[in-house]
Amino acid sequence: MTVFGIAWKTLRARKAAFFGAFVALFCGTVVIAASGILVESGLRTSVRPERYAGAAVMVGGDQTLRIPGGDFTVRETLPERARLKESTLRAVARVPGVERAVGEHSFAAVVPGAATGPLYGHGWDSAVLGPFRLSEGEAPASATDVVLDPAVAEAAGARVGGRITVVVESVPARYRVSGIAAPADGAGLDRQSALFFTPATASRLSGHPGAFDAVGVLAADGADAEALADRIEKAVPGTVAYTGDDRSRLEFPDIGSSSGLLLLVATSFGGMAAFVAMFVVAGTLGLSVDQRRREFAVLRAIGSTPRQVYKLVLSEALLVAVVAGVLGCAPGAAVAELLRGLFAGLGAIPDDLPLVVGPAPMVAALVLGVATALVAGLIAAHRPARINPVDAFGEAAVERRGLPVWRVMLGLVLLGVGTLSAVMPLVVRSELGAAGAGGAALIGLVGLSLLGPLVVRALVAVLALPLRASRVSGFLAASNSAAAARRMSSAVMPLVLAIGFSVTLVYTQTTMSAVAGRQVEEGLGADYVVGDGGSGGLAPRVVEQVRAVGDVEVATAVSTSKAFMSVTVFEDKELAGFSLRGVTPEKLSRTIDLGVVDGDIGHLRGRTLAMEDTQASLLGASVGEQVELYLGDGTPTRLKLVATYERAMGFGEMTVPQEVLTGHTTARAPGQLLVRVRDGGDHAAVGAALRALAEKHPSLSVSDREGFSAGVREEATLAAWINLAGLAMILAYIAIAVVNTLVVATAARSREFALMRLIGMTRGQVIRTLRWESLLMCSIAVLLGTAMTVLPLGALSVAFLGRPQPAGSPLIYLAVVAAAVVLGMVSTMLPVRLALRARPVEAIGVRE
Repeated sequence: MTVFGIAWKTLRARKAAFFGAFVALFCGTVVIAASGILVESGLRTSVRPERYAGAAVMVGGDQTLRIPGGDFTVRETLPERARLKESTLRAVARVPGVERAVGEHSFAAVVPGAATGPLYGHGWDSAVLGPFRLSEGEAPASATDVVLDPAVAEAAGARVGGRITVVVESVPARYRVSGIAAPADGAGLDRQSALFFTPATASRLSGHPGAFDAVGVLAADGADAEALADRIEKAVPGTVAYTGDDRSRLEFPDIGSSSGLLLLVATSFGGMAAFVAMFVVAGTLGLSVDQRRREFAVLRAIGSTPRQVYKLVLSEALLVAVVAGVLGCAPGAAVAELLRGLFAGLGAIPDDLPLVVGPAPMVAALVLGVATALVAGLIAAHRPARINPVDAFGEAAVERRGLPVWRVMLGLVLLGVGTLSAVMPLVVRSELGAAGAGGAALIGLVGLSLLGPLVVRALVAVLALPLRASRVSGFLAASNSAAAARRMSSAVMPLVLAIGFSVTLVYTQTTMSAVAGRQVEEGLGADYVVGDGGSGGLAPRVVEQVRAVGDVEVATAVSTSKAFMSVTVFEDKELAGFSLRGVTPEKLSRTIDLGVVDGDIGHLRGRTLAMEDTQASLLGASVGEQVELYLGDGTPTRLKLVATYERAMGFGEMTVPQEVLTGHTTARAPGQLLVRVRDGGDHAAVGAALRALAEKHPSLSVSDREGFSAGVREEATLAAWINLAGLAMILAYIAIAVVNTLVVATAARSREFALMRLIGMTRGQVIRTLRWESLLMCSIAVLLGTAMTVLPLGALSVAFLGRPQPAGSPLIYLAVVAAAVVLGMVSTMLPVRLALRARPVEAIGVRE
């Protein structure tokens, strides 16, 4: 009989022994498959195109940033639109198979009083890409004409020939409604509404004359869209051609940003989930093999070679992993859809953004599960395969007390790495440093699990002292726990993981949310904040009108974007992303106090840069040096570092003069004005004047500093909830792993319980003994789990809050601990009660 045949018979005969490993692998596959599906969706998901439905191919700028040494990250659009020049339009039109190439302008607009979804203006020449057909009226013929889609016309109560107000960059203008147009297929516009102007007017209103957001292609008769797209990309360098539903990535700006967010969250938590899954699977398989010590001792005694023991264990692990992996793929898709719904409910992604469920994530989850099982099986089989048969029989009766040297050394190394990761926020006071807290929890917990039997034995010796005063139950509980430290460690570590991981990551989110709000409250010097209300920014004349208000000392214009820097990590080049703010530098310190550490923020003029202090130190950038970076549209630039600061969580990791971002952001105009009232000025009068200005510019929003701070806290809270939604999947898996491990570990002791009753103990005494053991186990888990959170959360809090206590209610900690203790007690005591239903004489004869 082959080794697989023996392994299959073993699995069938010892279902209970392998049940725990099966559950761990099954749930691990579900978690990893769900993460993989979210990753693939972030790369490939799209929706049905609407305004571009009539174009065979849509051509956009290359949104992938490339640096010497390789491509940057993933197929994620850059935060700012890479526009196309008029020469690109002509080049696309010359490609064989192109009947007509149409340049497309797209810019945000607002129609006051019309409650529609996102509204964008376009040139009428691009209406053919729908194609749109006039249902009433005529095409726009003058600079004051506009064509509406039916939804806008209905919401605004507009009719052909009437007048309507359209606000672009906060500037209202009156237009004559020359016509109403809808898609020719009658499908309508579900995700956004459209306005059409003359091509010249659209080019002017877009703020980027001479450039296009995209180029639409109408194909010649018989031309294949995919082949045409390939020819365009080859003929016109620097462009990307989209066909099918992928055309929506150019049409809808939120698809690219949402896909990027989905990819970022899924990649982050997918890697974390895979790490946790490997930890849990390794522990469960090790427990399964440890429970069969007597069986392996017999195999060695009758002549089985170490190679044969290895092959048997690996064959068993392979069979269990394949079955569990295949069965876990389909539920993985369901979990991914659940997470997609959570993200959509939080507003992180659109409701209609679908998942892409392909074979790749399933295969990857299956392969990773199998590989994890084989590695875990190899480690677990090492001792049974190599031990002397005589010693094996001895260890089958009484577990050995020591640990292999390699295990102790590796555990200490991982604890050291976890410690270094935990103090990372003290060195890098940014989101990157905060991420070290979660990594420290995981790495430290793995190191602790390797040292588990030693640590648990030492804690049992101390914590079990009061129990030894008991005559029966407590004394036996203490003695059992001391004699079976390995078994106790296997039961304790999943609980430690649940407590340490949950507390660390939840309090990390609450702390970072509090930090963002606190930095804004401390650093915001403005008295009022004026926003554009979704109209595409604040035009220069609106900015000047705000600055002209009496008693206004300064109004700082603010734009948001992202920058990238090339960094070297282990001799490989990568790109690091940084949140970027563009500001008008005049009297900047009166509206924003960035908490300058080095340099002078007053020198922030021209081609200059200020950045967060610890990030600058980490990158080796000093004040006065030139820094090379890439702007949000991929444009490389060199800026002089003139200052470093500490309030990056509230105001961005990099700050540059507004002129540096000119022409490199999707919206031409800044999105906010921070208004400071001069000392001794009339704050109420300034507020009234700003609100009066908002009545003339209907899209403007005016809030005081408290309202602005509240908005920042809400954004930070939303980001925390998005992260916690991803964590929920991992925490659920950890909870299942806790129950699974404890049930399997307890159920395997049925013969021990029967023996206790046969020597005279009552059923109640056995239950009390196991209850004391469970309480001791939970106490050790709470102690270790809490200890593992002290350093990462303490360092995080000291770095950002100046105190050792993290932000957030203590009830969070109490709830996590209570949930872990309840899980531990129920998962232990329920199998005990079930095992005690059998007669002791029958239970003592059950095979191990």
